[in-house]
Amino acid sequence: MIDKIKKGLNKRKVKLFLVFLLCSSLAWFISNLGEQYTNNATFDIYYGSTPDSLLLNGVSKRNIKVRLRASGFQFLMFSFKNKTVEVDLSQLEKKGPKYFVSPTTYRSQIENQLSKFIRVEDMDRDTLFFNFQKLYKKKVPVLPKVTIDLEQNYLMDNNYTLLPDSITVMGPKTDIDTLTGITTQTLVLPHTTNDISKKLKLILPPNLKNTKYSDHSVTLSAKIFKFSEKVFKVPVEVVNVPEGVGIRTFPEIVSVLCRGRLSAIKELAVSDFVVTADYSSLKDKNENVLDLKLTKKPDSVNVVQLRENKVEFILKRQ
Repeated sequence: MIDKIKKGLNKRKVKLFLVFLLCSSLAWFISNLGEQYTNNATFDIYYGSTPDSLLLNGVSKRNIKVRLRASGFQFLMFSFKNKTVEVDLSQLEKKGPKYFVSPTTYRSQIENQLSKFIRVEDMDRDTLFFNFQKLYKKKVPVLPKVTIDLEQNYLMDNNYTLLPDSITVMGPKTDIDTLTGITTQTLVLPHTTNDISKKLKLILPPNLKNTKYSDHSVTLSAKIFKFSEKVFKVPVEVVNVPEGVGIRTFPEIVSVLCRGRLSAIKELAVSDFVVTADYSSLKDKNENVLDLKLTKKPDSVNVVQLRENKVEFILKRQ
């Protein structure tokens, strides 16, 4: 019984010793974290804010060595962070054909990205040099691959629109010179009766890796409506008839078919149309047939068609 008690006390002493050892080690570790240290580090460089008119092809350095001074705690936190710094190329300098960023400029940028509790004691002093390729701009049309089939008795108000109908491309001259237009994705709309508003992706050339595009999609819009139609009887006017000659056409009145919105159709009159036949267009004076042309028509309707394209005539001496 006494032996068991002694064994229990010994175990408690060991546990207490380990707890005190752990606490003292932790206190020593925390105490040391407050001390200042100097250490070396290597940063990977990300080059940002490249000028729009230039394409970055090569750089003289991809990483940079620095000597830092900070507390142990700061170094502990620093070890968990991404060791990448950005060099802002909006502060790019040029001398002759060479582009560069001076050590003073990029050191200031890097210091501003570090914690205020970390001091840069030393850093590479190499000037950063860059190889750029000039970029050019060009405006190209959007080429729609769109098929719209209207339901019977429906019309499209004018034509569909694309917004934008052209885009700006920027890239190496050899690349953008190959572009004459950018096509849209294919769209087929059968039996259409309602207004259209569709976003279409642009099919961008996959081989032009260094080319940028102002837009990656366009919006297709169209107004669709159910039409009314009406036939107008319009007299034929023959023009350029020689003096002293009379002419009579058969028929003297022709039909003109109009299709559009009912409100527009109701406002039309025969005087809104002029159908002419040009006597001077005859190549053979022995012929007695003239072509008809609709020389005046209203803009308020969508479809205006002549039912007859030709008329016969006879001449009468006056």
